[in-house]
Amino acid sequence: MLVDGAVAAGVAGVLALIASADLGGRGGIGAYLGAAALGALMLGRRRHSRTVLILTVLGLFAYYAAGFPAIGVAVPVAAALYSAAEAGHRRIAVVAALVALVVSVVFRLREGQDFGLVVLYDGIGHLALMAAAIALGELVRARRRIAALTGRQIALEAGRRVHEHNQELSRELHDSIGHALTVAAIQANVARQEAPHRPDAAVAALDHVARALSDALAELRSTVRTLRAGPEPSLGDLGALIDTARDAGFRVRTAIEPVEDPATAATAYRLVREAVTNVLRHSAGRSIAVEIREDDGLVLVSVEDDGPPSGPEAAGAGLTGLRERVTAAGGRLDAGPVAHGWRVSAALPLAAAR
Repeated sequence: MLVDGAVAAGVAGVLALIASADLGGRGGIGAYLGAAALGALMLGRRRHSRTVLILTVLGLFAYYAAGFPAIGVAVPVAAALYSAAEAGHRRIAVVAALVALVVSVVFRLREGQDFGLVVLYDGIGHLALMAAAIALGELVRARRRIAALTGRQIALEAGRRVHEHNQELSRELHDSIGHALTVAAIQANVARQEAPHRPDAAVAALDHVARALSDALAELRSTVRTLRAGPEPSLGDLGALIDTARDAGFRVRTAIEPVEDPATAATAYRLVREAVTNVLRHSAGRSIAVEIREDDGLVLVSVEDDGPPSGPEAAGAGLTGLRERVTAAGGRLDAGPVAHGWRVSAALPLAAAR
Protein backbone atom coordinates (compact mmCIF):
# COMPACT_ATOMS: atom_id res chain seq x y z
CA MET A 1 0.00 0.00 0.00
CA LEU A 2 2.86 2.39 0.74
CA VAL A 3 4.43 1.74 -2.66
CA ASP A 4 1.11 2.13 -4.46
CA GLY A 5 0.40 5.32 -2.54
CA ALA A 6 3.81 6.69 -3.46
CA VAL A 7 3.24 5.85 -7.15
CA ALA A 8 -0.20 7.50 -7.09
CA ALA A 9 1.15 10.62 -5.42
CA GLY A 10 4.09 10.75 -7.83
CA VAL A 11 1.87 10.50 -10.92
CA ALA A 12 -0.54 13.14 -9.61
CA GLY A 13 2.31 15.44 -8.63
CA VAL A 14 4.09 15.20 -11.98
CA LEU A 15 0.89 15.82 -13.96
CA ALA A 16 -0.09 18.74 -11.72
CA LEU A 17 3.37 20.24 -12.18
CA ILE A 18 3.14 19.92 -15.97
CA ALA A 19 -0.34 21.47 -15.99
CA SER A 20 0.80 24.31 -13.74
CA ALA A 21 3.79 25.07 -15.98
CA ASP A 22 1.50 25.26 -19.02
CA LEU A 23 -0.73 27.74 -17.17
CA GLY A 24 2.21 29.97 -16.42
CA GLY A 25 1.93 29.34 -12.72
CA ARG A 26 -1.69 30.39 -12.43
CA GLY A 27 -2.92 26.83 -12.00
CA GLY A 28 -6.49 25.65 -12.33
CA ILE A 29 -8.61 23.63 -9.93
CA GLY A 30 -10.07 21.47 -12.72
CA ALA A 31 -6.67 20.55 -14.11
CA TYR A 32 -5.36 19.72 -10.66
CA LEU A 33 -8.39 17.56 -9.90
CA GLY A 34 -7.91 15.76 -13.19
CA ALA A 35 -4.25 15.14 -12.37
CA ALA A 36 -5.23 13.88 -8.90
CA ALA A 37 -7.85 11.53 -10.40
CA LEU A 38 -5.35 10.04 -12.86
CA GLY A 39 -2.92 9.54 -10.00
CA ALA A 40 -5.55 7.99 -7.72
CA LEU A 41 -6.19 5.28 -10.32
CA MET A 42 -2.72 3.91 -9.56
CA LEU A 43 -3.95 2.71 -6.15
CA GLY A 44 -5.66 -0.22 -7.90
CA ARG A 45 -2.87 -1.01 -10.35
CA ARG A 46 -1.89 -4.35 -8.79
CA ARG A 47 -5.25 -6.12 -8.59
CA HIS A 48 -7.02 -4.42 -11.49
CA SER A 49 -4.23 -3.43 -13.87
CA ARG A 50 -6.31 -3.80 -17.05
CA THR A 51 -9.19 -1.77 -15.64
CA VAL A 52 -6.81 0.91 -14.38
CA LEU A 53 -5.17 1.14 -17.82
CA ILE A 54 -8.50 1.51 -19.63
CA LEU A 55 -9.76 4.10 -17.15
CA THR A 56 -6.49 6.00 -17.44
CA VAL A 57 -6.77 6.26 -21.23
CA LEU A 58 -10.44 7.29 -21.00
CA GLY A 59 -9.61 9.74 -18.21
CA LEU A 60 -6.89 11.26 -20.39
CA PHE A 61 -9.39 11.76 -23.22
CA ALA A 62 -11.88 13.31 -20.79
CA TYR A 63 -9.17 15.61 -19.43
CA TYR A 64 -8.38 17.00 -22.87
CA ALA A 65 -12.03 17.12 -23.89
CA ALA A 66 -12.64 19.43 -20.94
CA GLY A 67 -10.08 21.87 -22.35
CA PHE A 68 -7.56 21.57 -19.54
CA PRO A 69 -3.84 22.40 -20.08
CA ALA A 70 -1.74 19.93 -22.04
CA ILE A 71 0.00 17.22 -20.00
CA GLY A 72 1.19 15.08 -22.87
CA VAL A 73 0.04 11.58 -23.77
CA ALA A 74 2.75 9.17 -22.66
CA VAL A 75 3.38 10.60 -19.19
CA PRO A 76 -0.19 10.14 -17.85
CA VAL A 77 -0.43 6.51 -19.04
CA ALA A 78 3.18 5.36 -18.51
CA ALA A 79 2.63 4.02 -14.99
CA ALA A 80 -0.59 2.24 -16.03
CA LEU A 81 1.17 0.70 -19.06
CA TYR A 82 3.99 -0.53 -16.83
CA SER A 83 1.57 -2.10 -14.33
CA ALA A 84 -0.43 -3.84 -17.07
CA ALA A 85 2.73 -5.26 -18.65
CA GLU A 86 4.05 -6.32 -15.25
CA ALA A 87 0.81 -8.22 -14.61
CA GLY A 88 1.15 -10.04 -17.94
CA HIS A 89 -1.31 -8.00 -20.02
CA ARG A 90 1.16 -7.10 -22.74
CA ARG A 91 -1.32 -7.11 -25.61
CA ILE A 92 -3.84 -4.79 -23.98
CA ALA A 93 -0.97 -2.49 -22.94
CA VAL A 94 0.23 -2.23 -26.55
CA VAL A 95 -3.30 -1.65 -27.84
CA ALA A 96 -4.01 1.03 -25.21
CA ALA A 97 -0.74 2.82 -26.00
CA LEU A 98 -1.49 2.83 -29.73
CA VAL A 99 -5.07 4.02 -29.20
CA ALA A 100 -3.95 6.90 -26.97
CA LEU A 101 -1.21 7.92 -29.40
CA VAL A 102 -3.33 7.66 -32.58
CA VAL A 103 -6.26 9.58 -31.08
CA SER A 104 -3.88 12.29 -29.88
CA VAL A 105 -2.12 12.61 -33.24
CA VAL A 106 -5.38 12.67 -35.24
CA PHE A 107 -6.93 15.26 -32.93
CA ARG A 108 -3.90 17.56 -33.09
CA LEU A 109 -3.61 17.27 -36.86
CA ARG A 110 -7.30 18.10 -37.28
CA GLU A 111 -6.70 21.23 -35.20
CA GLY A 112 -4.13 22.31 -37.79
CA GLN A 113 -0.93 21.69 -35.84
CA ASP A 114 2.29 21.10 -37.76
CA PHE A 115 2.70 17.52 -39.00
CA GLY A 116 6.41 17.42 -38.30
CA LEU A 117 5.92 18.60 -34.72
CA VAL A 118 3.00 16.28 -34.00
CA VAL A 119 4.24 13.08 -35.67
CA LEU A 120 8.01 13.29 -36.01
CA TYR A 121 8.80 15.10 -32.77
CA ASP A 122 6.09 14.57 -30.17
CA GLY A 123 4.77 11.30 -31.66
CA ILE A 124 8.10 9.50 -31.69
CA GLY A 125 8.93 10.73 -28.19
CA HIS A 126 5.58 9.58 -26.79
CA LEU A 127 5.90 6.24 -28.57
CA ALA A 128 9.39 5.68 -27.17
CA LEU A 129 8.29 6.49 -23.61
CA MET A 130 5.27 4.19 -23.74
CA ALA A 131 7.32 1.39 -25.30
CA ALA A 132 9.90 1.80 -22.54
CA ALA A 133 7.18 1.55 -19.86
CA ILE A 134 5.80 -1.65 -21.41
CA ALA A 135 9.29 -3.12 -21.85
CA LEU A 136 10.16 -2.34 -18.23
CA GLY A 137 6.99 -4.07 -17.02
CA GLU A 138 7.80 -7.12 -19.14
CA LEU A 139 11.36 -7.16 -17.82
CA VAL A 140 10.22 -7.06 -14.20
CA ARG A 141 7.71 -9.85 -14.85
CA ALA A 142 10.38 -11.97 -16.58
CA ARG A 143 12.84 -11.44 -13.73
CA ARG A 144 10.23 -12.49 -11.18
CA ARG A 145 9.52 -15.65 -13.14
CA ILE A 146 13.22 -16.42 -13.40
CA ALA A 147 13.68 -15.85 -9.67
CA ALA A 148 10.68 -18.04 -8.87
CA LEU A 149 11.90 -20.80 -11.19
CA THR A 150 15.38 -20.58 -9.73
CA GLY A 151 13.99 -21.00 -6.24
CA ARG A 152 11.85 -23.91 -7.33
CA GLN A 153 14.83 -25.51 -9.10
CA ILE A 154 16.91 -25.25 -5.94
CA ALA A 155 14.09 -26.80 -3.92
CA LEU A 156 13.64 -29.60 -6.46
CA GLU A 157 17.36 -30.30 -6.52
CA ALA A 158 17.39 -30.48 -2.72
CA GLY A 159 14.41 -32.83 -2.82
CA ARG A 160 16.15 -35.00 -5.41
CA ARG A 161 19.25 -35.26 -3.24
CA VAL A 162 17.16 -36.14 -0.20
CA HIS A 163 15.39 -38.82 -2.26
CA GLU A 164 18.71 -40.26 -3.44
CA HIS A 165 19.96 -40.24 0.13
CA ASN A 166 16.86 -42.07 1.33
CA GLN A 167 17.24 -44.57 -1.49
CA GLU A 168 20.81 -45.21 -0.38
CA LEU A 169 19.63 -45.61 3.21
CA SER A 170 16.98 -48.10 2.15
CA ARG A 171 19.55 -50.17 0.25
CA GLU A 172 21.92 -50.15 3.18
CA LEU A 173 19.10 -51.09 5.53
CA HIS A 174 18.03 -53.92 3.25
CA ASP A 175 21.57 -55.25 2.95
CA SER A 176 22.49 -54.97 6.63
CA ILE A 177 19.25 -56.33 8.08
CA GLY A 178 19.02 -59.00 5.40
CA HIS A 179 22.52 -60.15 6.26
CA ALA A 180 21.82 -60.10 9.99
CA LEU A 181 18.56 -62.03 9.68
CA THR A 182 20.20 -64.57 7.38
CA VAL A 183 22.96 -65.15 9.93
CA ALA A 184 20.37 -65.41 12.72
CA ALA A 185 18.32 -67.96 10.77
CA ILE A 186 21.37 -70.09 10.01
CA GLN A 187 22.60 -70.03 13.60
CA ALA A 188 19.10 -70.78 14.90
CA ASN A 189 19.04 -73.91 12.73
CA VAL A 190 22.49 -74.85 14.03
CA ALA A 191 21.31 -74.41 17.61
CA ARG A 192 18.23 -76.58 16.97
CA GLN A 193 20.33 -79.34 15.42
CA GLU A 194 23.11 -79.27 18.04
CA ALA A 195 20.93 -78.87 21.15
CA PRO A 196 20.29 -82.64 21.72
CA HIS A 197 23.94 -83.63 21.26
CA ARG A 198 26.18 -80.57 21.90
CA PRO A 199 24.55 -78.07 24.23
CA ASP A 200 27.68 -75.87 24.26
CA ALA A 201 27.57 -75.54 20.44
CA ALA A 202 23.86 -74.71 20.64
CA VAL A 203 24.55 -71.97 23.21
CA ALA A 204 27.30 -70.53 20.99
CA ALA A 205 24.92 -70.51 18.00
CA LEU A 206 22.26 -68.75 20.05
CA ASP A 207 24.86 -66.17 21.04
CA HIS A 208 25.45 -65.55 17.32
CA VAL A 209 21.69 -65.15 16.85
CA ALA A 210 21.49 -62.63 19.67
CA ARG A 211 24.40 -60.58 18.30
CA ALA A 212 22.97 -60.62 14.76
CA LEU A 213 19.55 -59.47 15.96
CA SER A 214 21.11 -56.76 18.14
CA ASP A 215 23.09 -55.47 15.15
CA ALA A 216 19.95 -55.48 13.02
CA LEU A 217 17.99 -53.55 15.65
CA ALA A 218 20.78 -50.98 16.01
CA GLU A 219 20.92 -50.48 12.24
CA LEU A 220 17.16 -50.13 12.10
CA ARG A 221 17.09 -47.53 14.89
CA SER A 222 19.86 -45.52 13.21
CA THR A 223 18.05 -45.50 9.88
CA VAL A 224 14.75 -44.53 11.47
CA ARG A 225 16.41 -41.61 13.27
CA THR A 226 17.90 -40.42 9.97
CA LEU A 227 14.60 -40.67 8.14
CA ARG A 228 12.73 -38.84 10.90
CA ALA A 229 15.08 -35.88 10.43
CA GLY A 230 13.34 -35.13 7.11
CA PRO A 231 9.55 -35.05 7.62
CA GLU A 232 7.06 -35.56 4.83
CA PRO A 233 5.62 -32.38 3.29
CA SER A 234 2.06 -31.39 4.18
CA LEU A 235 -0.63 -29.11 2.82
CA GLY A 236 0.56 -26.48 5.28
CA ASP A 237 3.67 -26.13 3.09
CA LEU A 238 1.58 -24.95 0.13
CA GLY A 239 1.64 -21.36 1.38
CA ALA A 240 5.28 -20.86 0.37
CA LEU A 241 4.64 -22.55 -2.98
CA ILE A 242 1.67 -20.28 -3.72
CA ASP A 243 3.66 -17.22 -2.69
CA THR A 244 6.32 -18.25 -5.19
CA ALA A 245 3.75 -18.34 -8.00
CA ARG A 246 2.37 -14.96 -6.97
CA ASP A 247 5.87 -13.49 -6.89
CA ALA A 248 6.24 -14.70 -10.47
CA GLY A 249 3.25 -12.55 -11.48
CA PHE A 250 0.43 -15.10 -11.39
CA ARG A 251 -2.93 -14.61 -9.75
CA VAL A 252 -3.52 -17.69 -7.59
CA ARG A 253 -6.96 -18.81 -6.40
CA THR A 254 -7.06 -21.57 -3.80
CA ALA A 255 -9.78 -23.80 -2.35
CA ILE A 256 -7.92 -26.20 -0.06
CA GLU A 257 -9.60 -28.47 2.48
CA PRO A 258 -7.52 -30.16 5.21
CA VAL A 259 -6.45 -33.78 4.66
CA GLU A 260 -5.92 -35.83 7.81
CA ASP A 261 -3.97 -38.69 6.20
CA PRO A 262 -0.29 -37.58 6.17
CA ALA A 263 0.74 -39.84 3.27
CA THR A 264 -2.12 -38.64 1.06
CA ALA A 265 -1.45 -35.02 2.05
CA ALA A 266 2.23 -35.42 1.10
CA THR A 267 1.29 -36.86 -2.30
CA ALA A 268 -1.20 -34.03 -2.86
CA TYR A 269 1.48 -31.47 -2.01
CA ARG A 270 3.95 -33.04 -4.44
CA LEU A 271 1.32 -33.05 -7.18
CA VAL A 272 0.52 -29.36 -6.68
CA ARG A 273 4.22 -28.51 -6.50
CA GLU A 274 4.99 -30.27 -9.79
CA ALA A 275 1.94 -28.80 -11.54
CA VAL A 276 2.68 -25.23 -10.39
CA THR A 277 6.33 -25.63 -11.40
CA ASN A 278 5.23 -26.70 -14.89
CA VAL A 279 2.96 -23.64 -15.10
CA LEU A 280 5.86 -21.36 -14.17
CA ARG A 281 8.08 -23.00 -16.76
CA HIS A 282 5.79 -23.52 -19.71
CA SER A 283 2.48 -21.66 -19.45
CA ALA A 284 1.68 -18.36 -21.15
CA GLY A 285 -1.26 -17.82 -18.78
CA ARG A 286 -1.65 -15.37 -15.93
CA SER A 287 -3.71 -17.20 -13.30
CA ILE A 288 -3.61 -20.51 -11.44
CA ALA A 289 -6.48 -22.24 -9.64
CA VAL A 290 -5.59 -24.84 -6.96
CA GLU A 291 -8.30 -27.03 -5.45
CA ILE A 292 -8.00 -29.86 -2.92
CA ARG A 293 -11.09 -31.48 -1.42
CA GLU A 294 -12.36 -34.81 -0.09
CA ASP A 295 -15.19 -36.68 -1.75
CA ASP A 296 -16.38 -40.20 -0.92
CA GLY A 297 -13.08 -41.55 0.41
CA LEU A 298 -10.99 -39.75 -2.21
CA VAL A 299 -8.87 -36.63 -2.12
CA LEU A 300 -9.44 -34.73 -5.37
CA VAL A 301 -6.59 -32.45 -6.44
CA SER A 302 -6.77 -30.00 -9.35
CA VAL A 303 -4.31 -27.39 -10.64
CA GLU A 304 -5.45 -25.35 -13.64
CA ASP A 305 -4.00 -22.34 -15.44
CA ASP A 306 -5.60 -20.09 -18.03
CA GLY A 307 -3.07 -20.30 -20.85
CA PRO A 308 -1.96 -22.98 -23.29
CA PRO A 309 1.53 -24.38 -22.69
CA SER A 310 4.29 -22.80 -24.72
CA GLY A 311 5.94 -26.10 -25.53
CA PRO A 312 4.98 -29.79 -25.97
CA GLU A 313 7.06 -30.85 -22.99
CA ALA A 314 4.55 -29.21 -20.64
CA ALA A 315 2.19 -32.12 -21.14
CA GLY A 316 4.36 -34.62 -19.37
CA ALA A 317 7.69 -33.20 -18.20
CA GLY A 318 8.22 -33.98 -14.53
CA LEU A 319 4.87 -35.73 -14.18
CA THR A 320 6.01 -39.26 -15.05
CA GLY A 321 7.41 -40.02 -11.61
CA LEU A 322 4.42 -38.38 -9.97
CA ARG A 323 2.04 -40.48 -12.06
CA GLU A 324 3.85 -43.61 -10.90
CA ARG A 325 3.58 -42.48 -7.28
CA VAL A 326 -0.14 -41.75 -7.60
CA THR A 327 -0.77 -45.07 -9.36
CA ALA A 328 1.18 -46.96 -6.71
CA ALA A 329 -1.07 -45.37 -4.07
CA GLY A 330 -4.15 -46.64 -5.91
CA GLY A 331 -5.09 -43.29 -7.46
CA ARG A 332 -5.16 -41.82 -10.94
CA LEU A 333 -3.55 -38.78 -12.52
CA ASP A 334 -4.73 -36.85 -15.57
CA ALA A 335 -3.04 -33.95 -17.36
CA GLY A 336 -4.18 -32.19 -20.50
CA PRO A 337 -5.81 -29.16 -22.11
CA VAL A 338 -9.21 -27.83 -21.04
CA ALA A 339 -11.47 -25.13 -22.43
CA HIS A 340 -9.40 -22.20 -21.19
CA GLY A 341 -5.98 -23.58 -20.36
CA TRP A 342 -4.26 -26.65 -18.94
CA ARG A 343 -5.25 -28.84 -16.01
CA VAL A 344 -3.49 -31.45 -13.88
CA SER A 345 -5.88 -33.44 -11.69
CA ALA A 346 -5.70 -36.53 -9.51
CA ALA A 347 -7.91 -38.71 -7.34
CA LEU A 348 -6.05 -40.08 -4.32
CA PRO A 349 -7.56 -42.71 -2.02
CA LEU A 350 -7.37 -42.05 1.70
CA ALA A 351 -5.49 -44.56 3.81
CA ALA A 352 -8.71 -45.76 5.45
CA ALA A 353 -10.23 -46.48 2.06
CA ARG A 354 -7.29 -48.44 0.63
